[in-house]
Amino acid sequence: MSKKDNIIKAATQLFATQGFDGTTTKQIAEKAGATEPLLYYHFTGKDEIYTSILISVHEEYFSHLKTLQGGTDTQFERIENLFKLHFQLISQNPDEMVLMVTSRPAKLNDPENVCSKNAQSRIKRLRYYLSNCLKKGIKSNEFNKLRTKETTDTLMILIDGILQQGAKAKKKLVDSIVSLLQKSLVAK
Repeated sequence: MSKKDNIIKAATQLFATQGFDGTTTKQIAEKAGATEPLLYYHFTGKDEIYTSILISVHEEYFSHLKTLQGGTDTQFERIENLFKLHFQLISQNPDEMVLMVTSRPAKLNDPENVCSKNAQSRIKRLRYYLSNCLKKGIKSNEFNKLRTKETTDTLMILIDGILQQGAKAKKKLVDSIVSLLQKSLVAK
């Protein structure tokens, strides 16, 4: 692993556990086994490191979302697969997923910032995916009649809750959520 990769890995862990404001470049350098001058050789500062991490995390996340487009027989399976994907991602990359859904530094909340754009794109894609599944499921009588917008928002909150759990998220939690969803969504 290169020194730059070590810096990114160390920063990811520190940002996820201590937050952006609670993490210093000195801490990042020490955890990465590097010096601050080396850190500044690769990055202009903490903001650039954070931005780099979030760009990478969103790119990987979006590529995984694309895999959910087909291969299922029912709309419920599509929703179930979305929840299982989020559990898989949090199991493989807990720190990265926590960073994706937790609050970002004020500078990165600028709507023109790439991280803000990625966050909005994530929300938009999830909302579209879920509401599309729900509408199709209701139309085909697979799902009970329900309020699509409110149900979509609830499902998105559940997904973000799984991601915020980080390494503490357990498969049993996802299985319980899927079971609850099946009982409440699927028409009898």
